[in-house]
Amino acid sequence: MLRRLTTSIIPSRGVKQLVNIKWVRPEYVPAYKQERSGDLEALPKIPTNAVPEVYALTDELKDAPESVKKIFSVEHLGKKEYNALVKKELINRVRRHQYDDNTAETRIARITGHIRCLQDTMEKFPRNVKAKQTVQELIDKRKKLLKFLRQYDYKKFEWLLEKLNLEYKAHPETYYKLSRKESLRKLTEMHCEDIRRNKLADYRNLLESQQGPFLKQKLEALKFIKSEQIELQLPVTVSEQDIKKVEEQLEDWRIKDEIKQQARKKKRNILLD
Repeated sequence: MLRRLTTSIIPSRGVKQLVNIKWVRPEYVPAYKQERSGDLEALPKIPTNAVPEVYALTDELKDAPESVKKIFSVEHLGKKEYNALVKKELINRVRRHQYDDNTAETRIARITGHIRCLQDTMEKFPRNVKAKQTVQELIDKRKKLLKFLRQYDYKKFEWLLEKLNLEYKAHPETYYKLSRKESLRKLTEMHCEDIRRNKLADYRNLLESQQGPFLKQKLEALKFIKSEQIELQLPVTVSEQDIKKVEEQLEDWRIKDEIKQQARKKKRNILLD
């Protein structure tokens, strides 16, 4: 009872009482989502009248009428044939030659096609546990292959990411549990860093505003010293180069100051509008 009374009378001192920071738990994103997997595009656009390779190579279908070809097209076939066309389209982007089926880039392209087909399935059926496990395993397998390719052939790694429209997201080096205390500590550090940066910017602006009058006084002082030394027939310690240097600095400050004044006027006009 006494402890409760003392804590209510004497507030505890700390950052939490000085800085008003609100912590919100981040939204959970499943591993199969494009934000975490690194896929920057969905399924490639395949025309509905496309015919799978198994049927396209037959001589009977070449001479068949359009109605028969339409029956064997992607529009009337199942999901399995459509997924095969998706994988083939991605493999054709990166394959070296016609019989290239087992290099690192073709394997990554095949896995990417499978991943994107499963991602489309998960969007329609988010409770499909088997598809969820499979797509997570494939994403981890693709990360290992990308890590291998990045280590041994970086140029091809960059080229592959561009062709397949991928973003490499490696496994984190350290795993830590998300907690409210740790997040508040990081938010407090970010808040203090913003305060420090703003104070430094204000101090820099103050010094820059005082630079102009200081350069004017310096220029007048140098000219006065030179003229006095010439009149008194003393050795001249102020050269013409020193005076020109100060004049150039003063001119640069005037140009920067005019630009800042114009920017402030535009900002003020925008706020008034």
